Amino acid sequence: MITIADIIDTLCNNHIVWRTLHGVEVPLYDGRPRYTAGNAAVSLRVRHGGRDAMLKCYTRPNGNLQAIYGQAFRPRELCVFGMGGRRQWVDCLLSGYIEGETLDSLLCRPESVRMAGTIARAFDRAALQLLRSERAHGDLKPENMIFTPHGAVEFIDWDAAYTPLLAGRTAPETGTAAYQHPARTAEMYDKHIDDYPIALISVTLHAAATDPAVLGHYRETHEFPLHPRRIAAGGNAETDRTADLFAARGMAPQYRMARMLLSPTPYLFDLERTLAAACRLPHAGDESGDAAAGEPELDQHDGLWGYRLRGEWIVPPLYDWGFDPTEGTMLVGLGGYSHFILRDGCTVASFGRGCTVKPLRNGRTMVREADGTCRMFDLSYIWGRGVD
Repeated sequence: MITIADIIDTLCNNHIVWRTLHGVEVPLYDGRPRYTAGNAAVSLRVRHGGRDAMLKCYTRPNGNLQAIYGQAFRPRELCVFGMGGRRQWVDCLLSGYIEGETLDSLLCRPESVRMAGTIARAFDRAALQLLRSERAHGDLKPENMIFTPHGAVEFIDWDAAYTPLLAGRTAPETGTAAYQHPARTAEMYDKHIDDYPIALISVTLHAAATDPAVLGHYRETHEFPLHPRRIAAGGNAETDRTADLFAARGMAPQYRMARMLLSPTPYLFDLERTLAAACRLPHAGDESGDAAAGEPELDQHDGLWGYRLRGEWIVPPLYDWGFDPTEGTMLVGLGGYSHFILRDGCTVASFGRGCTVKPLRNGRTMVREADGTCRMFDLSYIWGRGVD
């Protein structure tokens, strides 16, 4: 049995024996390489062909790696010398190096509080791209994500990934329990294995952008306050609190994803549409030319309300209720709160739980508070400050 220590000792030698590779340089620091170790592999930064690269050496075989990584996977590539001079060829992966910092490390730094919104949006974009691809990662967690200097999130460590070439097989592993639905099994090995962890991570990162205590919990425990096993066992207090945080701010996509965490199954079939709304992707025919003309129309889909313009959703159906547009705004409800939103979905005014609000008339409306008192609300005050 080859160990990680055997691999590191081999890479310290001046004469490393490769089967096919040439020109691999292993930097040494005080005679030893710097590396990170997992359950079945060791990874380190090397130089290859004059460029930085990542070398990963495996202590045991994984029959899916060729299908996952293609030519980057090198079976029986490194000759490792074990105890007593015993030799064994181990599988390797040589891939491009991604500059940046893991989310696990970044979220533990104090400055992550002010960066949380940026990180959340970058994760959403990366996750949506993954959902729209043919593959799935299989073990999404902060340790397997890099936040790059360009403000993007890149996923790493694809050893548990699904690709169409692996259809019909069982998963070699079921991911990290702190991010996976408890009902996920090895037999669930398809495009949807990332659904639940994507929703969980997105929800938590957006919650951290409004509540610094979320990251405080992560720094102390290296786990999110929302834990799949506690949720499945009926411990929904944190889920309800997080959903209410989003509902009060009119954050409809995040609110819907928070409610998805209560799903009895790992498959979240409406996740892609909801995540696309979170990313605020431009809609076909929206915001340009003649298509920008005309009044949006209130419409519903599967019991939720949004707004269409010339047949296209410009505000996706994510709200509990809505009124027809008036004076350039739409009045909608979310989780017991009322909000005035614009045609791009941006919230410009919010009202507390239990308030009764009606659409604008000459820029004003009467608001009845939960205690029965009434007040006049004038949206021109907000227009005067400008709306981002």
